[in-house]
Amino acid sequence: MRMKSKLTVLILVLLAVLIVQSPAMAADKAEYEAALADAQKTLKDTATKVQLWTTSDQLLQSAADAAASGDYDLAIRLTEEAELHAQLALATAEREKKVWQNSVPK
Repeated sequence: MRMKSKLTVLILVLLAVLIVQSPAMAADKAEYEAALADAQKTLKDTATKVQLWTTSDQLLQSAADAAASGDYDLAIRLTEEAELHAQLALATAEREKKVWQNSVPK
């Protein structure tokens, strides 16, 4: 399977997981804060690879707005999406690193 196809499959699987996850109970502030911490850690790791997507900060801001209005379910979904963007950015960085290494004349 080609690298581009693998990345496409990874993206589709991760999006499907996000869509399918539906909490049985309403989320609360503690769950939002835990999801936010996870997303921020992944974003920090991604930023060190200089591959951070511009959508991540926007999603976290929208999540903060949703949490401030008390919609923790939406806030958690948005933080998970921001984390997904960071994970995909990391995958892109790794792929580009391998492509670059394989392209350098030996």
